[in-house]
Amino acid sequence: MGEVYRARDTRLDRVVAIKVLADGVAPSAHTLERFQREARAASALNHPNICTIHDVGTDPPFIAMELLDGETLQQRLARGPIDAIACGTIAVALADALDAAHSSGIVHRDIKPANIVLTTRGPKILDFGLAKASVTSAAGANASGTRATEAFLTQPGDVAGTVAYMSPEQIRAVPLDARTDLFSFGVVLYEMVTGMRPFRGDSSGMVLDCILNRTHVPPARVNPDVSTEWARVIDKCLEKDRELRYQHASDIRTDLQRLQRDTDSSHATSGIRPAGVRPARWRAIVPAAAALVAVVAAGYVYLHRAPALTDTDTIVLADFENTTGDAVFDDALRQGLSVDLQQSPFLSLISDAQVQRQLALMGKPKETPLSADVVQQVCERTASALVLDGSIARLGTEYVLGLRARNCSSGSVLDREQVQVAKKEDLLNALSEIARKLRTRLGESRATVDRHSTPLADATTSSLEALKAYSIGAKMVLSSGNRAATPFLRRAVDIDPTFAMAHAHLGLSYSSNGESVLSAESTTRAWRLRDRVSDRERFFIDFTYDREVTGNLEKAYQTLELWLQTYPRGNQNPKPLSLLGGLSTHGTGRFDRAIDASTKSIEADPDVALLYSNLAHSYLLTDRFADAETTLQRAVDRKLELTESLVTRYIIAVLKGDTEQMDRLAGRATGSHEMANAEALALARSGRLALARRSSGRAMDLAAQNGEREAAATYQAARAVWEALCGNDAEGKHNAIAALARSNGRDVEYASALGFALSGDTSRSQSLADDLERRFPQDTFVTFTYVPTLRALSVPLDGRSTVAVDRLQLARRYELAVTGLNFNHTYLGGLHSAYVRGEALLAGHEPAKAAVEFQKILDHRGLVGADPIGALAHVQLGRALASSGDVTRAKAAYQDFLTLWKDADSDVPILRQAKSEYLQLTRRTP
Repeated sequence: MGEVYRARDTRLDRVVAIKVLADGVAPSAHTLERFQREARAASALNHPNICTIHDVGTDPPFIAMELLDGETLQQRLARGPIDAIACGTIAVALADALDAAHSSGIVHRDIKPANIVLTTRGPKILDFGLAKASVTSAAGANASGTRATEAFLTQPGDVAGTVAYMSPEQIRAVPLDARTDLFSFGVVLYEMVTGMRPFRGDSSGMVLDCILNRTHVPPARVNPDVSTEWARVIDKCLEKDRELRYQHASDIRTDLQRLQRDTDSSHATSGIRPAGVRPARWRAIVPAAAALVAVVAAGYVYLHRAPALTDTDTIVLADFENTTGDAVFDDALRQGLSVDLQQSPFLSLISDAQVQRQLALMGKPKETPLSADVVQQVCERTASALVLDGSIARLGTEYVLGLRARNCSSGSVLDREQVQVAKKEDLLNALSEIARKLRTRLGESRATVDRHSTPLADATTSSLEALKAYSIGAKMVLSSGNRAATPFLRRAVDIDPTFAMAHAHLGLSYSSNGESVLSAESTTRAWRLRDRVSDRERFFIDFTYDREVTGNLEKAYQTLELWLQTYPRGNQNPKPLSLLGGLSTHGTGRFDRAIDASTKSIEADPDVALLYSNLAHSYLLTDRFADAETTLQRAVDRKLELTESLVTRYIIAVLKGDTEQMDRLAGRATGSHEMANAEALALARSGRLALARRSSGRAMDLAAQNGEREAAATYQAARAVWEALCGNDAEGKHNAIAALARSNGRDVEYASALGFALSGDTSRSQSLADDLERRFPQDTFVTFTYVPTLRALSVPLDGRSTVAVDRLQLARRYELAVTGLNFNHTYLGGLHSAYVRGEALLAGHEPAKAAVEFQKILDHRGLVGADPIGALAHVQLGRALASSGDVTRAKAAYQDFLTLWKDADSDVPILRQAKSEYLQLTRRTP
């Protein structure tokens, strides 16, 4: 509601803040009352921690108040939790201010970090625009004028306040008293000590449900440094029953003062350790510990300077030797070191996929621990320059973190770093410091290190537990695929909701399983947290955001190219070069670039199955079937075959008419819903719809059993399309409706809309087109293929020639590229826009132009794949040629179709029509 300006009081010659109505806010009776209420409430209070009101006016409405020099608590919390001493100082002052307000009969009703300013003279509470006299009804009051932000869930409506900080009684709109502020204060205290709110959710409704019905996570579980005493104060503030809550702010103040006294006297032994306070670095070391390690006062030692690496040198990472007995360090520290070193555009690490390949050649399982001896052998086999192995040990109550660089050939130690760390939570930042020093000693310039060196706690997570789960998920992707990795990635973000890269990889995992809605949710969370990652990871997050959320594939492609230029060395994970062989490049029609990128990626890293799958797919899309089969056989020879590869081989067999190969491949993937849907498409392509329906149903069932609801929906939407294309309008509509009941994913909506349109239900089709335009305004597929195709289908058939073709003009830009439905041929094929354009031209009595469109479909078999339009285009071509008087070629086109459909079900409408039309042609003289 309000805008605030810095101003000068010319009468008293002082600088003040002037609050006026925001532009566009009419001075209604309600807004004037809000202004007056704020002025009355705050001016009635005289407290050093409440913003002072100097003056008020009504024409125009304004409030002159104390100018506060500082930052809001909301801004401060964006940088993380606050240490114990500062928490105590702030909290005591705020509790005292609330006690003063409540003693004067004023309830604030909107206590939150955005309404608290931290100044050099202490915190100040402001914005009494919702304040009311004690024991008044909140029903019917309007919400705060503070602008709604997703981060803080401000919700205008019938209940006053900000959703995330409301008390249960405030939500229920029952008469309020001062205890509502004490609940909100508890939420603020929780956020101060943990860095996050106790009640969270993806919508205001979810947050309200948490406040009313769910117990908050104990603050010590979020931040282990929160003491029992702090937790007790917070928990008592957050009692849902106000009779069990603190009854007076003065009671909270007393407990906080006692806690502050204890914290000050013990330097946080009973609270949160203050920032910058560390135990003495040098102390007596027991003989047994001294035999293990010696640590200098500064914390670091090294033997001698390691030789600088060259552009071709690579590094292998070993697991950290963990003698603490705490399993949380297993995997997590190695993963952290990997992330830290991969920030460097100079260093190149051997990928985990390469390590696993070498283990297999050594006759060892993929899960073999990467001890120093094992990694030494991997290092020699890959002709790497250095082995990096680390250690973590206990030294009394502290930790000793070590890192050692060894020559790969001789095994001699070239460099060693050690640091003594006071507590577990500081280990990741200590690891970052070690990595920075190592990078400069290995030859990287200090300027580059400074530019590409985000601390690990910021680049990943401050939680070792979350990092461990993330590391296991990364390993599972390599060994068992994305489905197996998903639970571990979900656990990582559950432990630390601010773990950006875990969200990003979870989004990619969902995407690979066909779950675009879940993928977009996780990827969006990662993108909102992208300021908390390294430069390299920010490239990855920006790329996935445009690929999975906005759908702007041109922008995603440009991000990949810039990423590759910035980090030209190829062993980061994920790698921009390998990603250039996938959807973003295929979706813009840059097949030559995709082939080049995949070929170079395989040369650099020949043990990643997905690279062969991507290259084979590129060859298939460009009708280079022999090259695709050769590439896939290379993967088989290296024992790297994926389910996607089997589907690609199956599609090639379909296009070649090799039924024996089709049966063999289908038999090898009987439990794959992707293969079941490919079978359904192939059967529909040959007119055997009864069997196609059975395979489609099996694909949906298998996907649903895996919990992949959107994948099942897309299969059903694809079925709606091929039923409608074959003339079964009722089946088309039925399956479109059923698909939408399962999911509203982008490709589900488009295929369902296509099914509706082809079945004659243009009203539903256009409604879905409107929704696609609204939800995906930047999406390459939606803008250039999906919506133009649906808009063209909305034109009555007899009027399609001009209007429909005009609407489809936009589709030509990416017509010979991949769309979401034919990526890896999982759902349907491409070139539906050409099929619709051909029909429109045929209906508009332009058969020669129509024939060009249908021939385009027949000339790009790889893009069309097993989609039934690859067969139906023969019928349409026959119709176009017959209309133009080319009877001979028309007959040949019909014969090609009837050959493909020789075993088709006899009752398929398009088959009956084709046979009738062909019979009439045979009676015509060429």
